[in-house]
Amino acid sequence: MDARLERLHALRGTFGSASTAERLALLRSLARVRWRHAAAIAAWHDELLFLAAFPDAVAIHAAARAALERIAGQVARLTPPERKQLADSGLAGTTSTHTFMFGAARWLARHSQTLTLAFPKARDAERLDRLLHLILTTSEQDRFESGEVGTLEWMREAAGGDDPATWLLSRAPTTGAHDDLAWRTLYDDAEVPLRWTLGDSPLSSSRDHLPMRPQLRSAFRALPRDPVGHVMTPLPGIRRARGAEAVRWHDAALGALISRAREVFPTIYANPREIHLAPLGEGATLCVLGASPGDRSALEANYGYVMFSNGVPIGYGGVTPFGAQANTGANIFESFRRSEAPFLFLQALRAFRTMFGVTRFVVNPYQFGAGNEEAIASGAYWFYDRLGFRPAQAAQSALADRERTAIARDRTHRSSITTLRALARGDVVLTLPDAEGAGPLSEQLLVDAGRHATRALAAVPARERAEWIEREARALLTRCTGAVRALTPAESVGARHLMPILAALAKEIARWSPTDRVRLWELVALKGAAQELPWARAAAQHAPLWRALQRLTKA
Repeated sequence: MDARLERLHALRGTFGSASTAERLALLRSLARVRWRHAAAIAAWHDELLFLAAFPDAVAIHAAARAALERIAGQVARLTPPERKQLADSGLAGTTSTHTFMFGAARWLARHSQTLTLAFPKARDAERLDRLLHLILTTSEQDRFESGEVGTLEWMREAAGGDDPATWLLSRAPTTGAHDDLAWRTLYDDAEVPLRWTLGDSPLSSSRDHLPMRPQLRSAFRALPRDPVGHVMTPLPGIRRARGAEAVRWHDAALGALISRAREVFPTIYANPREIHLAPLGEGATLCVLGASPGDRSALEANYGYVMFSNGVPIGYGGVTPFGAQANTGANIFESFRRSEAPFLFLQALRAFRTMFGVTRFVVNPYQFGAGNEEAIASGAYWFYDRLGFRPAQAAQSALADRERTAIARDRTHRSSITTLRALARGDVVLTLPDAEGAGPLSEQLLVDAGRHATRALAAVPARERAEWIEREARALLTRCTGAVRALTPAESVGARHLMPILAALAKEIARWSPTDRVRLWELVALKGAAQELPWARAAAQHAPLWRALQRLTKA
């Protein structure tokens, strides 16, 4: 590895005029290098992204961005074996082969990306046959089903010179059309491998950013002494992006994930009317994306997020409000390690608290090691522990206490792999001072509630389900508010999500106070509203609903 590149990496987190001058000199010197090895160009790329996200001088930001624009050309000059080592990296000039979910593949096609089908064997393409039957005309069926022509051969003919992958995705229905879900389901079931040739794409990790005036750094922010108190402090300035601005942020968020072969469902299938921007300070912004109305869950609110610094995506995750708690986790892209990731995630938790009004945060064990060797190797458990998260189970809690004591005695102490795996056997929870109850809701409640919904619908013929839901919803409207009327469009949508579950709670609801019943009906209406955020906030405050669900699922 070039010694100058190693020195540039060593300067991460240092500030002051001397560091700035040395960093700029290294940048200008390294910009003239003709890279011959994939590992070196990947490391160079990481340093450029880091400096574009966290610049300490305008000249450094400009030099980093200019060098990133030249990455595609530098990759092109590598030998084929070296270039192959960069496959699936997301760098400009490389290729990525991945089984993208339908929404991601359609987004790439709509952005005119170069896509090809990458089935290992021609016969594997037959997995697409059920999907292709949505396209076939009657006059084509006999030949298609005759066995005289293979699936790929037929697609090439049908595409008329276009690439079959692009042709197929161009035939997909518009989002929200009546057959959109069928297309999505059949496409995902076919597990279609796509090869994306990035070239100099603005969607590559090299070029994916939102242009903005950089905010310069003079230091990285440390965690406050009272992380919980920090989360409790409302974060000002959170707003909803609209129109073209919302599209730009969504595209940047998707580019960040898809170029790295990462996918978060609500980010892929985001509601363009529910893209929230939370300022985290020092040029950092949290983009929180709610799932499209047709993709909402019944009892949860599902959001993805991508974190940006000076317009550069630096990490991602999801946050799922569920009653008065939210399940979440942090994933910082490797290029941005040794920055202020703990503080930024604490700021994200502060934003989530401000937005959703939750009183607990839950992180599932995968995030810090269960089936995740990268998290074990990085000691991710202690990332969450420093923020105040504690194990939900007694055995893990006692083990964490012992390890924390050992670290306090000896700052060089490192938890063993065995210890980290043991700590990753259960959730960790951040409990805020206004939390009620003994602990977080179990996610098993969602499964059990679904079982009761199925039982409620068991005697209803499939063709009559919609009428049953409408009828039950109107009856619940009358019981909750005294009103006798037709449902509003939002109430009808909310009823489709909630009524099979609420029908199982009829006896409980009858015993509630009039105020709690009115608030329940408000939840039904909010579930079908243009944005789900008001529903999440209201659901966090409706303790009788969650207590009733817990009793129901234990029955």
